[in-house]
Amino acid sequence: MFQLFSPPKLQSADLNSKAYILFKVIWGFLLIITIADSIALSRQPEYLPRFLVMTSLVWFVSLALLYSMQKGNIRTIAILYITFFLVMIFGFSWSGGGIKSHGMRLLPIVVLLSGLTVGRREVWLFGIISALCALALVVADHAHLLPVTEPLSKSPFMYWIYIICNIFFLCYIENLSVNRLSKALNASEQELALRKQSEEKYRLIFESFQDIYYQTDIKGKIILVSPSIQQRLGYEPSEVIGKNVHVFYLEPKKRRDFITQLKESGKVLNDEVSLLAKNGNVINAIISSHVLYENNCKPKAIEGTVHDITQRKRAEDLLKLQNEKLRDIAFLQSHIVRRPVSNVLGLINLINKDDPADPLNIELIPQLKIASNELDAVIREIVDKTNEIKPMVQSSLHKD
Repeated sequence: MFQLFSPPKLQSADLNSKAYILFKVIWGFLLIITIADSIALSRQPEYLPRFLVMTSLVWFVSLALLYSMQKGNIRTIAILYITFFLVMIFGFSWSGGGIKSHGMRLLPIVVLLSGLTVGRREVWLFGIISALCALALVVADHAHLLPVTEPLSKSPFMYWIYIICNIFFLCYIENLSVNRLSKALNASEQELALRKQSEEKYRLIFESFQDIYYQTDIKGKIILVSPSIQQRLGYEPSEVIGKNVHVFYLEPKKRRDFITQLKESGKVLNDEVSLLAKNGNVINAIISSHVLYENNCKPKAIEGTVHDITQRKRAEDLLKLQNEKLRDIAFLQSHIVRRPVSNVLGLINLINKDDPADPLNIELIPQLKIASNELDAVIREIVDKTNEIKPMVQSSLHKD
């Protein structure tokens, strides 16, 4: 039974809110109606059976719906509760004075309740139903079909009791409505604060992005670009927004091939291109892109990143040039150096070491000098090629 005195805990925040309001409304209506019927019964004891039936029905149905709320289906329970009250109002009004009955004053409040617990469309639905039922009471009154055509009591005190009852009902529902609105506003403020924090977080990430992030429409017109484009290509983002991407390509054919591949597979990965910077320099880059789609799977934009590989390409070209120089040095050492070295060694073997005055020695010395000069020239060439590598590295680092 303790479940009847606490609102259910549901998974959805919206359902929890509506369940809480419905729980409060049911208990509020029970208390107010019970107090009002008790006062009316003390003033009109002749209507004891009528008030007992009315109060018993309200308690039985209310407790049954409170118990059912623990299982969920809040919308269905709210509709049943509002429908029950409308049936109660029209049923007891038929035998209690028709359109003039005291219970008809509750009609607008019950209709208002549907807006809090069900939805805006249901307010109109219950409002139209209530208006038609009230019209039916008017028609029945004119056709003399009602058993009683006047309120059961015309006492000023009873009128005051029913008016106060309606005021309390209205204040209670208005308080719940304001409370729900206040909670909704607080939730919205919290959500807005979280959204601002998230936006600030992603803005900082976006602005600190080293690669160029971009979005274009399907025709290639730039609609969004990261601030890193200024560092990579020298343009401010505002300078390129609205321009077509192809104007930045050094080779227009590369852009056409890129679009063809994008249409075929929906994405392009690591496409190497050459782009023109604002100062006219050529920037080597790798582009990865994919198509963004609308809910109906229709392409709406192209999103991608541009990764600058200019330094890497420069390093690769330098490495190739260095390798060529090293191959030249290796060739000189393995082939060109061998000939003068062999000559020197051969001439040394021919020298008569036992008889320095040998006429053959006199002929060999000039040839040995020639061979030594050839060896010296080759070694100088090797040293020169070796020295060429260091300035290339320094020049490359200076450019970077």
